[in-house]
Amino acid sequence: MFPNNLHGDDEIYGDFPFTLKIHQLPSSVPAHVHHFIEYTYAFRGRGTELVNGVARELVPGTFTLLFPHQVHEIRVEPGEELHLYVGAIGLKGFFGPEDSLYSLHRLLRDAENDAMSTYRLDEEAAAAMMHLLQEMHAEVLEEGPWYRMMFLAKLIQLFIVFDRYRQRALEPARDKRLVQGRGGMWQVIQYVYQNFKEDIGLESLAQQFNYSPSYVSSAFKQMIGENFNSFLERIRIAHAVNLLLATDMKITDIAYEAGFKSYSTFVRVFQEHMKMSPTAYRKHQGIETQ
Repeated sequence: MFPNNLHGDDEIYGDFPFTLKIHQLPSSVPAHVHHFIEYTYAFRGRGTELVNGVARELVPGTFTLLFPHQVHEIRVEPGEELHLYVGAIGLKGFFGPEDSLYSLHRLLRDAENDAMSTYRLDEEAAAAMMHLLQEMHAEVLEEGPWYRMMFLAKLIQLFIVFDRYRQRALEPARDKRLVQGRGGMWQVIQYVYQNFKEDIGLESLAQQFNYSPSYVSSAFKQMIGENFNSFLERIRIAHAVNLLLATDMKITDIAYEAGFKSYSTFVRVFQEHMKMSPTAYRKHQGIETQ
């Protein structure tokens, strides 16, 4: 079953595509994807987050960075309540012509290939991040003079704190053990994430990584919870939705940019996943079709 696609707050599709809010979760959040970058910081309570089927505990001091195409859910046990800072970065911030957030883009890009998405920060990083989030949230609530620039300055600081933690804590040897612990198939999944626009099939993947096609097929089902074709379609459709929302590209161009061999195939698959055509989806979001 295709996960829910969450639109997110309207602000992230506007001229300042950033939000930061406090969420209090008394119950679980079902599996979903969305078309923006999300970062969360747990500061009270506890829960469990599953990202592409991998579970990580959420306790105070836990930071999660989520990219489009990553399926995630949060489980909160009865009687518990999880408190999170939840920030969103709309992709217009990266697709804009001025590329004014290049430094932020670089900080995020390095984390996209991590073997995990949820990080239990050390005391130093957790204290620094909590302080910055409190200040950023105050800027959003007060909307004082220059609050947008101040928010962005602190947002970049926040991801510098995060990246410094990554470089201290996630040494290459540890990353290697995590990959090996997943039987090598994680490399295949990462490859598909990074090359979904190419002509990828089970046969070519099996040959490249020295597996049998049947093994690759069953491993995808076991690790991701869906077959290879469904997984690849989901990534391509999520990318196409990003482009529909964040750019004025022609829909025919988006079809090929997302990795589909023909426009008709793109429309059919998009309709199956999103329950409407690409044209209708773009109009539904208030974006004029070119």
